[in-house]
Formats: sequence, structure tokens, C-alpha cells
Amino acid sequence: MIIEESNSSISSILQDTFRPLPDQILRMLGLLDDDEDFAWRIWWCPDDVDWSFDPDQAEEEYGGSYLQAGGTAEKMSVELRRREDDGEYRFYIVGREHDLAEPLTETIDVQDAHEPRHPAELFTADEAAPVFMHYVEHQTVPDGHTLRLIADM
Repeated sequence: MIIEESNSSISSILQDTFRPLPDQILRMLGLLDDDEDFAWRIWWCPDDVDWSFDPDQAEEEYGGSYLQAGGTAEKMSVELRRREDDGEYRFYIVGREHDLAEPLTETIDVQDAHEPRHPAELFTADEAAPVFMHYVEHQTVPDGHTLRLIADM
């Protein structure tokens, strides 16, 4: 199952009860306004875990790897945190394909943070939705996207 969190605190199971998952993902990303809704995160949890009984325990065990977006529906950053083969978690900025050595000439504002980004690392809700849908299906980002490691996260 995929767990969704808004602003890192409100959690529920991502479901297609009211609309198909791609539409639900686009809706959630479209709500981002860098005010009441400044971040949205999803992470995988096994279906046999009773997430609703002990969500804190489930997040502690499975929530370390996630995909998140922050900012606004018109300008957001997409970030991936995953456990690597060495057992350590690494944090990455997701971008469309570009040279990772190019300068970071843009800024993403999420709450009071102003983080440098490459133009290819900024998404609209429409652009980010397929990345999130791919994560729902495969727990990774689609091929053709760059991952810029943030060493101090």
C-alpha cells in the first residue's frame, strides 16, 4: 500500500475510492500552495502491515524511503529519499534529464526555506504527477530523470 502525508503530519492510505490514482495524485499535487498545503509525500508499506493500528511504528519501519513534493502547484521540487545497497539512506533532488554540473540558477521556496535548484529540477503539478504515479507502481522514479545527491540530508 502507499501512504500519503500532507505537510509531514496528516497520513492516510492513497486510494482510488473517489477517482483513479493518477487523478488523485494530480489533485494532491495541484493543492500545493506553499501555505496551508506546502508539501506532499508518499511512501510504500506492505499490505499486510496494520498501518491504521500503529501508523507511527509503520512509518518508523517503512517511511524512511519516500517521494515528496514541496512548493506550489505551479512551481515545486520533487525529492526522493531511499535506502541504498549499503543500507544507508540518501536524499536526492529529482530533475528532468540535464547535466548535473550545470549551475543552480533557480530557487524553490517552501515555507521559509529558499533552496537552489536547476531549472530542470522544477516541476508543475502536471509534470510531477507521472513521476509520482511511477513511484506508486515501482517505488522509484522513471528512467530519464536525474538524481542530484544532497549529501547533508
